[in-house]
Amino acid sequence: MYNNWYSYYYGNPYYPETPFYEAVPTNIAYAQQPFDLGQRWIVQEGGWQAIWTRRGNSNVFDGRWSMAGQRDITAVLTMYTSGNFVFIERRNSSDGNNCNYSGTFGRDRRTASGTNICNRGGGNWSAVIERRGQPQDRLGRRWDVQEGAWRAVWIRRGNSNVFDGRWTQPGQRDITAVLTITIEGNNVRVQRRNSSDGNNCTYRGTLSSNGRTVTGQFTCDRGGGNWSATIIR
Repeated sequence: MYNNWYSYYYGNPYYPETPFYEAVPTNIAYAQQPFDLGQRWIVQEGGWQAIWTRRGNSNVFDGRWSMAGQRDITAVLTMYTSGNFVFIERRNSSDGNNCNYSGTFGRDRRTASGTNICNRGGGNWSAVIERRGQPQDRLGRRWDVQEGAWRAVWIRRGNSNVFDGRWTQPGQRDITAVLTITIEGNNVRVQRRNSSDGNNCTYRGTLSSNGRTVTGQFTCDRGGGNWSATIIR
């Protein structure tokens, strides 16, 4: 994966031939050009999904990474742009794994993608850039769910309506499944499929007026009941 990182520098005049992990490439720092960084980036990095939220009109973002079964990670990101290229420093990572990201913006300037390198590991990343005035994304990034004695966390896959869910209850084996969520008006429908216990379900519910909670009923191949969820953005 490191070859991708180095080749990106070698192939672009905005980066020095010998990249230094802790330093912003000199040519990027001095050649930075104005670019609309948007208000929020929805990011995919392998199995991790992240939300990067901009601090006002600065080039500093607060990031939070989530993956089912893992503790959330937080970090501060600083973005530098030059033409179509972007360089991002991730620092103060709660897991101690700081990173540098390099990438390019899409033609519509609403996406970005590239590679990253960290203290430990690295890989590919992609992002959807949300700007002020765009329709509100009501799906959030994570749903914290209660179903009787079971608690669940549903983590969104990037900017899609597909979520990875994990259910836990003391004394019981964890359950995993894939969920597809549709919101029309204030009506919510969730299809739970590929359940590790073989018990697939359909959830129906009502979204609250503030868009932060859902309550309803669900039916499964075996059983059913009431459910509720808090939407984390």
